[in-house]
Amino acid sequence: MNQVFGYQVMSDEISSHEIAFKGTNPVFTDANYGQIKVFVKPRTHLQSYFSQKYSAYLYIWGIPVHSEIVTSEIPEWCLNVIAEKRYERFRELIGTFVLIIDEPREHRITFVTDILGIRPMFLSKKNGRILFGSDVWTIQSSGMIDGKIDYDSVSAWIAYGFNCTDGTLFSDLCRLPPGSVVILQDDEHTEIPYAEFESKSQAPDAEQVSEEIHHIVTSTLKTLLTAHHRVSLALSGGYDSRYLLALSSSIPKTSVECATVCFNEEEKIVAYKVAESLECPLKSYPFKCSIWDYYDQTYHFMADGFPITKSVPYRIAQDYPGIPMLNGFMGDVLIRGDSDKFRGKYESEWKDDLVEVLQQKHLKIKFFMFRKKIAKRIQMRSRIPMEKAVREGSKLGKVFGWQDFYYTHRFYISNNFLQHIDYAEALIPFYSWALLSYKMEHAYKVFNWDTYRRIFQKHYPELAKIPHSSDLPANKIKFEVAQCTKQWAKQIIPVLCKKNSLSLLRKKRLSIPLNIASFAGLRRAEIAVFIFERLFLLEKKAMEAGLDFDWERI
Repeated sequence: MNQVFGYQVMSDEISSHEIAFKGTNPVFTDANYGQIKVFVKPRTHLQSYFSQKYSAYLYIWGIPVHSEIVTSEIPEWCLNVIAEKRYERFRELIGTFVLIIDEPREHRITFVTDILGIRPMFLSKKNGRILFGSDVWTIQSSGMIDGKIDYDSVSAWIAYGFNCTDGTLFSDLCRLPPGSVVILQDDEHTEIPYAEFESKSQAPDAEQVSEEIHHIVTSTLKTLLTAHHRVSLALSGGYDSRYLLALSSSIPKTSVECATVCFNEEEKIVAYKVAESLECPLKSYPFKCSIWDYYDQTYHFMADGFPITKSVPYRIAQDYPGIPMLNGFMGDVLIRGDSDKFRGKYESEWKDDLVEVLQQKHLKIKFFMFRKKIAKRIQMRSRIPMEKAVREGSKLGKVFGWQDFYYTHRFYISNNFLQHIDYAEALIPFYSWALLSYKMEHAYKVFNWDTYRRIFQKHYPELAKIPHSSDLPANKIKFEVAQCTKQWAKQIIPVLCKKNSLSLLRKKRLSIPLNIASFAGLRRAEIAVFIFERLFLLEKKAMEAGLDFDWERI
């Protein structure tokens, strides 16, 4: 597990006392004279560094790179940035990361998060002690927090399929803010943002946009591959992955292990054409009637404590352990502009309450599935983060863009690769300050699918001839209900019959009939069973942990 934890050592604490984080090993065990003790789980990518110049310990979780600085010099560069308080320079780092700086002489502990705060780190202060870690369930099992449930976070997770609040499952733990330097010194907590976007709406011609984006992505990928010469890639029938394969294949001394999961015929056809065109060997995983049957366990728990389904890259990363995986994360919003509209309209074209619009844009449930009183409370609580999105996004004139950056991609789509960093770290060529700020400084209308087509026509004409999988004739294969769904339906039916289990649902008239229908193979009922299963998984884990968890408190 690629995870980091730690706590502040209290001045009056005996040296032999140690908090236990299950399954971890200590860092700096031989000569740790700092204020904090840091622990890691096996397979964690943590770089530890001590600076004589600053009398500071530095821990880097992740594999950030810099276009002008070799990897071995990044630790000292980070400490120089901190000492000079030139925090905006952290924008220059490429990748997801968390920095932890322990300065005993100054009685100061500092955390630095990546631009959007993609890599998770959670913080708590209990009885004067600082406690931190990358997974809330591991922290909870240490006994250092009360384990009280944050029902605002629970409501957001139910409504949207992910928690988009600043909190976690546990009210004692909050997530560190994105793109920020967090300084803890002399009982003071200071947050200094270093990655604030400017509000602009530039609209250059389409050819210029395509070339500028291509230059940014190419430069970013070259920087990433300077430190990693062998990578893997999950190739789909879309544009993001083929673009990354073409770019990486053109960079000398780069070896790409390419694989595709053939979960429909269109994806398979396009993936093979792309691989053949670029003369890249392609490993394929056989077609199954449901993508969900590729995994031994379809659900896993995210860092903030909530269950979510796995994604295709997880399956491939298992077969290429230790090899960083290229990922097209954010290509949809930064190049194609897929999320810039809702129901065919930009935010400026909506006359309705934008909070309500955002709720409808991202809802993963139907409120009629729940008891009326609880449904109303879920709806009210889940409005809170969308109200924040409207406030913050309005400052930039880009409500949809702000929400997509800081909620959908930060908390939800990032699961696409965070779930597999136990096996392989992710390299994300679209995730850089240069491209993120470019997006925010330009009008929505300049980002569309034609951007890719222009890039392909000019730089990779062989790819321009290969259609997107969605443009192929509809696949005639009949998709069946996943085997795991039938198993869940069978498992949940007796649970629904218990009065105190899953008490938020409308059971007799809706939930039980839907479960039976799914078990019988009715595909239209499958999504309902997915919702029931994730609710059940959270309830079960909370009960097994001895937590005071009650749906009625939503």
